[in-house]
Amino acid sequence: MHKPKVKEILLKASDSIRSAMRVIDRGGIGTAFAVDDKHRIVGSVTDGDIRKAILEGLDVKQPVSGVMNHDPVLLYETELVSGQRVRGRVNKLLARSGANIYMPIVNSDRILKKLVLCSQLGSFEGGKLPTKHKGGNSVLVVGGAGYLGSILCRKLLKLGFRVKVLDLLLFGRDPVEPLLEHRNFELIEGDMRDISTVVRTLRDVNAVINLAAIVGDPACKKQPERTIETNYLANKLLAEACRYHQINRFIYASTCSVYGVGDGKLDENAPLNPVSLYARSKIHSEDGIFSLLDENFSPCILRMSTLYGLSPRMRFDLVVNTMTMKAVAEGAITVLGGKQWRPLLHISDAADAYIRCLKAPIEQVRGEVFNVGTDEQNHRIIDIGKMVKAGVPNSKLVIKKDSLDPRDYIVSFTKIRRQFGFRSRMDVRAAVREIRQALESGRIKDIYDNKYYNVWEANG
Repeated sequence: MHKPKVKEILLKASDSIRSAMRVIDRGGIGTAFAVDDKHRIVGSVTDGDIRKAILEGLDVKQPVSGVMNHDPVLLYETELVSGQRVRGRVNKLLARSGANIYMPIVNSDRILKKLVLCSQLGSFEGGKLPTKHKGGNSVLVVGGAGYLGSILCRKLLKLGFRVKVLDLLLFGRDPVEPLLEHRNFELIEGDMRDISTVVRTLRDVNAVINLAAIVGDPACKKQPERTIETNYLANKLLAEACRYHQINRFIYASTCSVYGVGDGKLDENAPLNPVSLYARSKIHSEDGIFSLLDENFSPCILRMSTLYGLSPRMRFDLVVNTMTMKAVAEGAITVLGGKQWRPLLHISDAADAYIRCLKAPIEQVRGEVFNVGTDEQNHRIIDIGKMVKAGVPNSKLVIKKDSLDPRDYIVSFTKIRRQFGFRSRMDVRAAVREIRQALESGRIKDIYDNKYYNVWEANG
């Protein structure tokens, strides 16, 4: 979360609630301040205040003066000489609103001069103000106990975010069990297809990352009705609930599988050519989400490469992970076809992409689609097999000409590199080493346990 400029979080008391939410989103601290014609602060409003008002049926076109706090907690510059006075103001602000973590510093005319995190003023003894700023936004990760989510949650917590997870826990709670004692982590076991669960979970949330889905072609083929319910209908329900509650930063996990089969390097404007129910459901979801885009609701879609690497919720039904597991456990790597191209990305690098998107100014991601990966990790299946064999030398490479998977595409990742400077830190060879070590050390016990597969047939 960036420290906003003062002018980014100011509005007039006569501005609409909807306009206030836009100011809050752009400011990125969960709070805006209302000023009079002489720029003096006359009130404050948080995203929590607005969402409470919405739940009570208030029209977002009404003036923000109807929901704002007319007696905001302010810290005058003249009070900075007294550490006791400063700490008293901090305690009063935090008691009033846990979401309002920035203390407004004003001059004698109540004109806002700067913002300082309350956490940095808790031990303030008077004198020069601290200048270091840390994040504090609250993020809901739907599917946060999954393969990618369990990595992403750990990274978010380390960065100082408050993290709430909504997950069915189909594969157990082990992936997030160590996080349950973290003061900034909350786990809600529930189904995103249930509207009451969704509404309850959205309370006190500033941003939503939706990773939940029936993932992969085999799993979707086995459960077509549930795929449509989860990957499309429930996802649109979640997005609509966020839009209604003015949770405007919404990041959705799509897939590069939407390209199916294509010629040349495929950028975000390339024709979509899905060859599976999984890919088609993701396209429907993308369309449904973008149909909700308005002046406030600012969804962003990340089309993910095929992921690989170790995770607290390990999967052995992904190409690199599967080949490595087979090489270590069975001494053989089977390649079907081999000439097909796939974009690959390490799970840790994928989590970093979501964080970059989450921390970016909302205008940079509003209504945008990003292919997530790096150009150098477009690989042919046969070359993946060779890299795995190099990492597990005692294994043998078995090549079978026939393949039931028609996907074959090379993806361009120029946009995400230019927008965020995104580059991968991990590669296939490094992942093969880490997975092999985990298997040989016994950290992963029963590799054929169902919990390592989104669908059991993927083990065949």
